[in-house]
Amino acid sequence: MISLAPFPGIDEGIRLQGRGDSFLQTRISQKSLCPICRGTKKLCGKPICPVTLQYYTFMRLERFQNVENIYGNSPPSIFVGSYNYPKVNIGPMVPPVTGDTSIYDFPERWLDKSLEEILNFRSSLIHGSFRVDVKRPWDAGRNYDKLVDMILSYTPPEVEASFTKKPRKIITVSEDITLFGPTAPLKSMRIGSLKTDFKVEKYYYDTDIKASEAVIELYREGVPISKIQRVFSAAVLGLKKLRRVVPTRWSITAVDDIVSLHLLEKVKRNPWIDSFLVYHHKVFDNIYVVLLIPSNWSYEWLEAWFPKTFWNRFSKEPVIYADHEHYRGRTTYSDVGGCYYSTRLAVAEKLHGMGRQGAAIVFREVHEGYLFPLGVWNVREGVRATLSKPPERFDTLEEALQYAVSKLTIPLRDWVQASSYLHELLRQRRITDYVPLTRYPDDQV
Repeated sequence: MISLAPFPGIDEGIRLQGRGDSFLQTRISQKSLCPICRGTKKLCGKPICPVTLQYYTFMRLERFQNVENIYGNSPPSIFVGSYNYPKVNIGPMVPPVTGDTSIYDFPERWLDKSLEEILNFRSSLIHGSFRVDVKRPWDAGRNYDKLVDMILSYTPPEVEASFTKKPRKIITVSEDITLFGPTAPLKSMRIGSLKTDFKVEKYYYDTDIKASEAVIELYREGVPISKIQRVFSAAVLGLKKLRRVVPTRWSITAVDDIVSLHLLEKVKRNPWIDSFLVYHHKVFDNIYVVLLIPSNWSYEWLEAWFPKTFWNRFSKEPVIYADHEHYRGRTTYSDVGGCYYSTRLAVAEKLHGMGRQGAAIVFREVHEGYLFPLGVWNVREGVRATLSKPPERFDTLEEALQYAVSKLTIPLRDWVQASSYLHELLRQRRITDYVPLTRYPDDQV
């Protein structure tokens, strides 16, 4: 039997090691097996301890515990926290590396990297933070002005950052927290040579365009989603009196939502796809299967976390989380969080590119090799990669489903039990049961 559960929140954590002023500390759930295991007994069943992996990666940066200044090329990258909103911490992230560091914060290029490589990229980003009011960040003065200059850069700018005290890192294992390196309060920063991204700068100076409209225009002009999310977060888009700093994790979902809804407005005017299409792919020990159905737009996201994975540490059976929407969309935030919107964006891009409309059911199985949560980008890029592969075509839903679940580990009956939309599809008759589908050229899928 598959366990069905509401999407969990973040467990309260405790610090397990290190003095209050030490460079590196670890924050782990009180319910975790980690204090018993201590990285040696492998009680979680993973081949490599995710906490130990992060610990030794960060310890390579220990030399920065005695450094209150850092110099390097920022990707460019910033982080905005959500704690104590609307008074939040914001600041640059700078690796102690010079040259082209864009890969350090460019998730669109990470799918062919190992977990260790990605961890190395992120752990090298030293975060300098200062407090701002989300409604008036410019009141923070020169630090915010320099941050805006940095984020508007097209290439990684040279940054010299000074801190009020030595950077330190608390390892916190959570899917809701963006991974980066040691943190310290920012005293000042200087920006060296940079090349302004004129596509973004145009909307920075245009104070008469709404932030959502600027996001769509930047997407149309080919600016990567990850770049749009950063500038959206930094309060450089939107009407002059309504510009706001947006916490990083909120901005990621907001941009995915804005762009996907824009694309779906066009998708809903398109003719249906001509057959049942199944795409599948595996990356980071995540299995993705996408089923596209000849129909008006509907969408369901189903993700299964296997035992000994982050969201299923105590059950002996896989746990399935699910959410869906129909043609008119939804008015509430998804129970499964940001992955729902990142996947919807990837599917909307595919249908828009095909010039067709359809319903989508997306399956994700998360297996033990997924050592620690990588973030919402992992799902967006994983589904994009899945949909870039040639699909298998079928004339009936039953045939397509049988093929889809053959690429998964969990049997169909358990997916149906967890599902709302899929369960509904299998119970109702469809027009395609009576009217033959019209075929379109294969190059459109």
